[in-house]
Amino acid sequence: MTFTAVVSGETAITARGPLRAAAERVLGRLWIDQVPVRLASEDASLWPSADAAALEGRDLCWPGQPGPGRAVLDRAGELRDRARADGLTEVVLLGDGAPARAAELIVASQRHAVPDGAGPDDPDEEAAAFDVPALTLLDGPEPGPLLRLQDDPGRLARTLVVVTGDDPAVGALREVLGGMLGGLGLYPADVARRIVTVAEPRAAAPKLAAEAGRPLVEAPAPTAFGALSPYALVPAALAGADVGALLGDATAVLPSLTRPEHNPGLVLGAILGGAARAGRRTAVLGGYSAAPPGLAGWAAALLAEATGGRLTPVVQEGGLPLAPADDLFLVTFGGRPRQDDATVTGPLAAQLVVWEYAAAVAAYLLRADPMAPRAPAAPPTLDDGTGGPLFADGAPDRAVEAHTTVPELAAADTLPALMTALTALAAGAGPGGRLAILAYLDPDEARGQGAQVRRLAALLAARSGRPVTVGWGTRRTAIGNDHPDGCVYLMVTGNVDRDMPVPGRGHRLGTLRLARALGDVRDARAAGRPVLRLHLRNRWAGLARLLDAAREPGPVPNGEPDTEPNTGWGTGWNTG
Repeated sequence: MTFTAVVSGETAITARGPLRAAAERVLGRLWIDQVPVRLASEDASLWPSADAAALEGRDLCWPGQPGPGRAVLDRAGELRDRARADGLTEVVLLGDGAPARAAELIVASQRHAVPDGAGPDDPDEEAAAFDVPALTLLDGPEPGPLLRLQDDPGRLARTLVVVTGDDPAVGALREVLGGMLGGLGLYPADVARRIVTVAEPRAAAPKLAAEAGRPLVEAPAPTAFGALSPYALVPAALAGADVGALLGDATAVLPSLTRPEHNPGLVLGAILGGAARAGRRTAVLGGYSAAPPGLAGWAAALLAEATGGRLTPVVQEGGLPLAPADDLFLVTFGGRPRQDDATVTGPLAAQLVVWEYAAAVAAYLLRADPMAPRAPAAPPTLDDGTGGPLFADGAPDRAVEAHTTVPELAAADTLPALMTALTALAAGAGPGGRLAILAYLDPDEARGQGAQVRRLAALLAARSGRPVTVGWGTRRTAIGNDHPDGCVYLMVTGNVDRDMPVPGRGHRLGTLRLARALGDVRDARAAGRPVLRLHLRNRWAGLARLLDAAREPGPVPNGEPDTEPNTGWGTGWNTG
């Protein structure tokens, strides 16, 4: 038999070849250390941060545990009924990290389940007319999504805001949205009713919510986990998702996670952690059409946070060809057991539980602390420490400015030469090396720069032959983790055509966005990572110029011209 399958109910995990062998090498250790039982009993001695929280009497979000989410179902139902009575059918979620992505995933999967043709062609009209779940995640101070909401007074009038993050940028977004709602002519008390806070009781957010008269839902302290916590389920419920049924389905999976055989979470965690321990530190997450939309993106965020950079997840959605290598492995959702390195199948509720459990197991094997408090955001600054640009490509109002202190990159004097040097640097980073694009732009695929950035990532992956990850300048990045890697950073910033002032703050969202980016540049350089920052004076024109420069042939380390991309596993790559 070329592969091993673990089946529990509707959930199945398979592994073959080196991944099967790597998992088998660590499974015995996991049982000797009693990891399944300790996870099920929320044993705080598993990780230092959990132990410290227990001594302080603080509750934390543990993997795959439905209790905290179930405890707030009645409160979420009350808030949802009140919102519907007020005509509020959409939710804007201000949050970050894997729990926020889980809320987005839960809503998207239930929205996806609505049969085609069941409502109007416009998604917003469909949501309003048929109560189809509708949720928009805002996880950074990008003015574009807020401007689009402001330009649609009808949508704004039926919007409820849920705040789950505690980052200063989230506070700025809350103030902007409060001002926008006030602009509809609502009384301050009515505006307060439309902003729901989900937070740990000991945090500052509950006090601010109480002072402003905003609804509050208490939750355990946030961690890398939380797909079944109030941080994910409250916004999903308010958006219209049936989270009670989701919790019921998730609970049915729990008994399989404590038994010695056919334990899907333990086996998937052994696959992930065992592969990384064996030198395969990049997990390529590939989806098929049957997989819930957004599942791979959420799993990638979860793994990145839980393992603290010791495992690099790359989401495969098409467009970024890459050849298989000894430091990579492929995990597909509903894939081909006899062809793919590993496969995972199962309904959404089961996947939420199994992946969180597996991430915890992988973190244990990799000596990571998934309960560690969130790293503080980089201090705001309007100076990235690199001085003036190396050069500016293009007319002054459409120029692309290059900033770096890396000698191999600083020697370039044109964008094509810079793209060649950048991909050569990534290609030579060694096992586990990759190129990380952090775009401090608008991620919307149609109305923002999402599609252009992903095309750029595709071209750079083809040229370098290494994984390329894409992030959108949100708070959670690999910068500053305690695990050195071969990551090369490309940070893309850009001017905005329209900005939004933050009430009472004396600055605008675009300025806050740029300051966050420059702080991240400083952090990455201080951590010894190679960094290139490209600033776009005009986002659309600048990205078009970058795409042209990335298409120009250039040398690669083996001396062959990179006029054709490398391909692997019969499909393309993308990143989440």
